[in-house]
Amino acid sequence: MVRSTISVSQTLTSATGGIGIGRLAITKKLVLWSVLILQIGFIGCIWLLQMNYSSQEQQQGLEQSHNRVNFVKSGGQTGSDRSQSQTLGTHCPRLHQNVNRYDRDFYQMKPDRLNDTQVQADDYNVPAYVEMEMETATALWCYREGTINESSQHINDVDYLMAPPQCKCASGWHGRDCGQPEIIWRALMTHSRASKRGGGTAPLQLTEASSSSLHRLFYMVELGAWEHISLELLELQLRALLEVVDYFLIYYVSNSSKERSLDSLLGGKASYVLFRCTTAGNCSSSVAYAHFRRQLWSLCSVQMEAKDLLLHGDSQTVYAPAALKFLKYYAKDVLPLRFRLKYNVYGFYWQHPKRTLLNGVISSLGHLRGAQLDPHLLQRHASNTLGDLNHYGGWSCELCLPPEQIVILLQQQPSHKLPVKLPNDTRNAHIDATYIQKLMANGYHIDGGTQLLRLRQQSEKYYAPDEALLHSSQFGQLLVNLYDVDVFEDLQEEAD
Repeated sequence: MVRSTISVSQTLTSATGGIGIGRLAITKKLVLWSVLILQIGFIGCIWLLQMNYSSQEQQQGLEQSHNRVNFVKSGGQTGSDRSQSQTLGTHCPRLHQNVNRYDRDFYQMKPDRLNDTQVQADDYNVPAYVEMEMETATALWCYREGTINESSQHINDVDYLMAPPQCKCASGWHGRDCGQPEIIWRALMTHSRASKRGGGTAPLQLTEASSSSLHRLFYMVELGAWEHISLELLELQLRALLEVVDYFLIYYVSNSSKERSLDSLLGGKASYVLFRCTTAGNCSSSVAYAHFRRQLWSLCSVQMEAKDLLLHGDSQTVYAPAALKFLKYYAKDVLPLRFRLKYNVYGFYWQHPKRTLLNGVISSLGHLRGAQLDPHLLQRHASNTLGDLNHYGGWSCELCLPPEQIVILLQQQPSHKLPVKLPNDTRNAHIDATYIQKLMANGYHIDGGTQLLRLRQQSEKYYAPDEALLHSSQFGQLLVNLYDVDVFEDLQEEAD
């Protein structure tokens, strides 16, 4: 009996010991797994911190290189071209950061209290409730470019008992916040009169300017054949809109790559995508637009939206930025609008006797689908115009090339596009640079019969784009007629 008891006791003791050993092993495993999980978590935290640091460095690099050039090859790329496009696409500027900012373009008028004793005593006693309403009234924001004496403007400069507050507008600017340039003001006035006579749909649906209402602007530039491009004029038309356009979409025809030339021309100054067509047949505006839309999304992660604005122009046109900036801030929707342009020939010093021409179009992207996604068709759908005979939406500079380049252009262009008159009727008559220089000096069109109108900067309000006048040394060929004897006599008299 005693032996059986001892045997049972030993069995229980060994079982209890086994259970203890099993628990100890489980505890060790839990500890080891916990340590392993902590190590993995610690490594994960370090990895996340490194990723955050690298993303911050990349963001700073993008901000420092804002407006970097992005080159996109045309169709039929090789493997190396595709890999190059993907590499360059990582440097696309982020377009959700608009090139314009509300806090930079507008300022708030100072809401000074009416505590001036002279105003209260001499003019009238201001009731307390009026003063309270003035202090709690909605802030009045003024458009910087359109106002004068910003530092001295106060809300109590205006008689609140007689009229609501208004910013002090500079010459050529209108509206309560002085945000309407002359060209827009006249367009709105013209449409208002047409509406009273039973006119059509308003070309613009306007809203109050704010940081949330600001739209992006895409500028599609059709350059045509590369060899006929004036690099001086191209630089001017792009630089004139650097502070307004968010992305330039440039396409042209060439059999040899010329990206390096554009890179040196505008490197670091503009954000743009380049599309080089090998033939004119595959370089229509619809093909180019489809290409730009794909590349902006695949390379830059930028989705073009219906509320964005699309401006389409050619190699001859320099648009005035004021009206474009107004549309970015104030327009909820823009129906296709044409531009009335000042019609210059050879340079801004000669004007065609027709004075103006209609060219170019701007519209909200939402209306492009109705034009079969073809920006060229937008102009045909445009029923309203920005500009009139005395106020222009921009400048069209025809044949604004060196004489030698004009000769090459005439040799390659069909005669029905550019009617030309030969120097004489002899069999050996031909057009050379000397003949073009004489036409430019005397103000005759290449048709030999159209007498151009002489313009002088001192007496012409819209002589040339502001960008050209501010940097006259860089755009001198477009501003000064190098072959006009009278111009040199005027310059000599000014020097004397």
